Amino acid sequence: MSLDRSLMSLQRVLSQAWNRADGDDRYEVLSSNEFDYLLCVYLAEKGSDPDSAEHDDSSHLSALAAEMQVQKSSASVMVNKLEKRGLIERVTCRFDARAQHILLTERGRELFLRTRESVYSTLASSIAERLEPDEYRTLEQILDKVCADQ
Repeated sequence: MSLDRSLMSLQRVLSQAWNRADGDDRYEVLSSNEFDYLLCVYLAEKGSDPDSAEHDDSSHLSALAAEMQVQKSSASVMVNKLEKRGLIERVTCRFDARAQHILLTERGRELFLRTRESVYSTLASSIAERLEPDEYRTLEQILDKVCADQ
């Protein structure tokens, strides 16, 4: 199978994983776009030290827009939507009162982690069952290389 055909099949597999998660009525669900935004916020939080004396703007709206590769106005619309759902909050930056940090709420973190588990971790386990351990490691390495700096 050609790479473009394999990528289309992979997209279908990912869509089906999202559809299964969306069909689980026990939980509130995120769209894949909402998940992407929460992932960026989650990663920015993981990389920042709240007690640091140095300014870290990785969780500012402009940094989020840059990471998502969208206009700041588009990121602002999504941030407003996620804030209304109680998944993120804005906190005034102590270094620049004009700026705000975008942070996950406890509810947002829980929903993000549950979605990550139900979509991606479940799919990774399914793939691991079909591959030999060395094939799985090779796949991880190839995907890391392909996705670097994306």
